[in-house]
Amino acid sequence: MGSNWLFEWIGPLYDRVLGGLDLAPLRQHIDLPAGRLLDVGGGTGRVARALQGEVEMAVIVDVAWGMVRIARRHPGLLPVQAVAERLPFADGTFDRVLIVDALHHVIDAARALEEMARVLRPGGLLVIEEPDIRRWPVKGISLVERALGLRSRFLPPQALQARLAALGLAARIHEEPAGLRFWAIGRKPTDASGVPAPLPSPKGQPRCPLRDSNPDPHRLEGGGSFPLS
Repeated sequence: MGSNWLFEWIGPLYDRVLGGLDLAPLRQHIDLPAGRLLDVGGGTGRVARALQGEVEMAVIVDVAWGMVRIARRHPGLLPVQAVAERLPFADGTFDRVLIVDALHHVIDAARALEEMARVLRPGGLLVIEEPDIRRWPVKGISLVERALGLRSRFLPPQALQARLAALGLAARIHEEPAGLRFWAIGRKPTDASGVPAPLPSPKGQPRCPLRDSNPDPHRLEGGGSFPLS
């Protein structure tokens, strides 16, 4: 991921600085309950913690050790220090993959998207939440982040949808009415024919049944490939 000095420094204060978390819009697209969840760029685990009761396993990947260290204090989360461009998991490991307000910090977004699609199981969902760079306030945020050395690169909605489609995902975009965010949702094909399963409606229907999982999964440490079974 991009230059992460700020996230290393702000880790202990991150949750307090950002305050409350409204996941209602995200829940419309992620189609819960589900099995294994991967939160890429998940930081201190704010999003994953809020979804823990609706998934069988919540794994967080973040490049900033300052963030991962905080996430490890929360029971039930499996934090890993790794880069989004090189995820240390086997193909088809996760039922849901999220990246919330973090894709623009990744150095190689194309490679990161490839990796997220790779670790997604057939029929699984990739959900991306990003600020909408077409909005003037977001353009201002982009300039500030670049001035701080964060090397942020924001993809507009249609460009991100096209990248997901190029990876073979059935992709759609949901834009926040009069807001500053959008969501890109991609469903991975269910079989070798390359025909994707239907995308869920914005309200998250139909529900996916839970699968059996290991009640005592491996504790994850950065590096290598981890079979979460």
